[in-house]
Parts: sequence; structure tokens; C-alpha cells
Amino acid sequence: MQPEKHPFFKKVESDQLKVLIESSTISTFQHGAVICEEGSPSDSIFLILAGKVAFRKRLPTKHLLTVSLGEAGGFFGEIGVLTHDVRSLRVESHGTSEIVRVPRGALLKYIEDMPGPAESLLQSVIRHLHQTTRHYVDDMVHQEKMAVVGSMMNTIIHDFKNPFCVISMSAQLLRQKHDDEQTVRLCSNVEDQVERMLAMAADLADYSKGEYHLDLSAIDLPGIFDEFRSLNYPFFDVENIEIDLKIPKVSVLGERSKLIRVFQNLVGNAVEALEDADKGKIEISVECHDLKQEVRIRIRDNAGGIPESIRERFFEPFVSHGKSGGTGLGSAIAKSIITAHNGTISFESVMGEGTLFLITLPMAPGA
Repeated sequence: MQPEKHPFFKKVESDQLKVLIESSTISTFQHGAVICEEGSPSDSIFLILAGKVAFRKRLPTKHLLTVSLGEAGGFFGEIGVLTHDVRSLRVESHGTSEIVRVPRGALLKYIEDMPGPAESLLQSVIRHLHQTTRHYVDDMVHQEKMAVVGSMMNTIIHDFKNPFCVISMSAQLLRQKHDDEQTVRLCSNVEDQVERMLAMAADLADYSKGEYHLDLSAIDLPGIFDEFRSLNYPFFDVENIEIDLKIPKVSVLGERSKLIRVFQNLVGNAVEALEDADKGKIEISVECHDLKQEVRIRIRDNAGGIPESIRERFFEPFVSHGKSGGTGLGSAIAKSIITAHNGTISFESVMGEGTLFLITLPMAPGA
């Protein structure tokens, strides 16, 4: 979009438009670049020519909360220019953006001479207030939901510990009395599943608090996938689903139980989606990127794809599709675990075909 085509200038006459544009500057910002900082003087109004910007508020915890987004054709900074207040929000480029900066002096001079844009400025103020209120309410609802989840999970962990201890002790006693191979294997599996359930509940409690305390170590990927296979052996014994593992000998830096939780969610979702398929297939492959010191894990399925309606929100909490008993938290927890490991997770999906998840994790030192 050319500056003179921006909606803000729609009612501006050509001679005044020329003055305003000549006093302005055009800049391109990359993703994450700060356009203006919270608390800085409101010395300009900004017009968005291309891309998007994120309006963010720094919380007492030092984290940044995204309040709303602005798109091409929008403008911001008008409230501070009109009220002489400092900026109440930090503005960052959301992707690549192109921004026109109109100095406060030039704008106020124009308003004095030609009050045409006053209506647009007031409409923009109202729109921003509506957006801010909506996002604030949505965030408060989200925080309330997570507080309920956290309280519920702490209660579950507390109440389940005693029966879980009884189950584990029973498995140990049974293994002592019957030391044949099958009994030992089944009892070990019972103990492992009990530990796994407690770990899953703890992960959910940590997610509700927005924090993970990782016990990092070098993890052998073939070993962790062998453990995953052992814990989920029914997955690998379904006639209509083939699970193909191609795992080279490489180590990543992470916490074993939490990474298994991620694989459990992604593979478990695919298995569930392929339940009625004639010939389902899940491929898990790994490759190393020595230059970046990272490991890339690909999980591909032919389960029909993720609906377009939820793709943008797929990793958000309480987003679910096609599950009668799903909570919509599994994928959100998986993403938070990978992020806590300084890794990334993304996906590509084609409706009617399937989905490819790509996970990157830091390679263990010396691997």
C-alpha cells in the first residue's frame, strides 16, 4: 500500500496530504522488532501500510501479554498524541511490517487547520478500547480456567497418591512371588504406567501455572522411543495401523518423561483419528542438523488432516476437534513442553490426506 492510499488520508486534500507525507518517515520492521516502547513519549502517530503489529503489555512477572493486533490499513498512537500521555503499550512487528510515522507536530498542525480526520481519530480510539476490552476479558477468562485446572490437578495428585502407591506395591509383591518373564514384564508395566499417570497430572499442574522445572540430561533417542513403544504397545499391535520408526543413534538435551508426553499426545491423536481407517500409517523419523546443533523429529500420518477452522489455534488451550472426551489441553501442553526445552514445534496439514508435525530439539553436547 502506498502512503497516500492509506485510509487515514481518505479525507485529506492533496496539498495537505503532500505536507503530511513529506514530514513523515517510512520504515520496514522485521518480526519482533520494537516499533515503540511502553512508557515512551507519544510523539507520533503510526500508519500500518503492510503486515501486522502486536500491542503488548508488560506484566508484573516481566512477561509480555499480547493485548491485540493491528493490520494493514490501521493506525495507532493517536490516543497519546491527543491526550499527551506516554505510551501505554509496547508495539512490536508481527511478521514483517511497513510503517509510516507521522510526527505529532505535523498532525496537530493539520488538525488545527483541517479538522477532517477528527472523526476517524475518535472512531479509532473507540475501536481500540473495544479490542482492548475484548482481549482483556478473554485473557481473564483464560486465567480463570487455568486456575481451576491447576486447583483440580493438585487435588487429583494429592488424592490419587495413596491408591497409586497401593497399586505399585501390589505389582511389586506380585513380581516377587511370581518371577516368570511375563509376570515381571506386566508388573513393571503397571508400575511404569502409574508413574506416567502421576507425571501427566504434574505436567498439567505445571502448565496451569505457566512454568516447567526441567531436569535436563542427554537422552538417547532410540532408547526413548523404545520406552515409548513399551508404554504404548497396544498402539503397535493394531491391524489397520502401521507405525514406522526410523530413529538414528543421536542424543538430545531434555527431560525423558516430558518428551514422552509430547510423543504420546501426537501419536495418540493420530492413532485415534485412524481408528476406522482401512490402512493407516504413522511414520516417525529423525535427522540431525550438525551446523545448528539441533535434532529434527518428524511425525507424519495419513489421518485426514487438521480442519482449517482450528489450525491457527491448534496449540491454544481448550481447542479440540472430533473427540467426545478431549479436554483440548494435550496439544497446548505439548507445545509448552517443547518451548521449555528451547525447541520448536509446527505442523503442515492437508485435508483428506494427513498431517506432518516437525519438532526441533537441541542436540546434547558432544552428541
